Amino acid sequence: MSVVLPESYDKRSLTYRLHDAVSYTERDDTCLVETYAGQCSSEQLSECALLDLSGIHRTGLRGKQAEKVLAQEGLPFPEKPNQVSISDKGAMVARLGSTESWVLDNPLQDISGLGMLELRVLNEPGCYPLYCQHSHIWFALTGRYLPELMAKICGVDLREEAFPLGCIVQTSVARVGAIIIHHQLNGLPVFSIMSDSSSAEYLWHALMDAMQEFQGKPVGLGTFS
Repeated sequence: MSVVLPESYDKRSLTYRLHDAVSYTERDDTCLVETYAGQCSSEQLSECALLDLSGIHRTGLRGKQAEKVLAQEGLPFPEKPNQVSISDKGAMVARLGSTESWVLDNPLQDISGLGMLELRVLNEPGCYPLYCQHSHIWFALTGRYLPELMAKICGVDLREEAFPLGCIVQTSVARVGAIIIHHQLNGLPVFSIMSDSSSAEYLWHALMDAMQEFQGKPVGLGTFS
């Protein structure tokens, strides 16, 4: 049985050099961390944990026909900008503006078929693709300390009453521009953070540092199984 290694893939997370003593799983023509040595239990997810989901498939679209294209693919279009909707397969549609949306695959199930959406966008007048897979990283924080943790590195109030489930905020995190999405994975609260790919290693270190107070640790997708 061959060992999955990031160096074997043309597409890989920009933080792969920071992950020591890990095993990987193949996904979307790349690989993601499955487990770390001495993998934390699933209880870590409900306390404070960080995942690198940058390899998960995602795509974007912009234009007056964006809503139409999403509907043709059976994807829900959020009513207002800065809101997220979840499809019946767990894909997220994040509406960032009046005519711009990103579609993010379900991290826990490889089922989205976003390639068909990309083809439809390319062939739809009045709509064009946004390559957020390449331009942005995707980190995810889980656990009950999310507002307190983020208060250390973000000036926006992210407590539940100000930032409820299904909302998006476009702000800065640790002094770099970021998009924060409040959603759930397996019923757990999650802040997904999208930021420019050039900030990958810096932001990973900043989040790891902010987590120390809450005994936070990086985890792989295997923690959810």
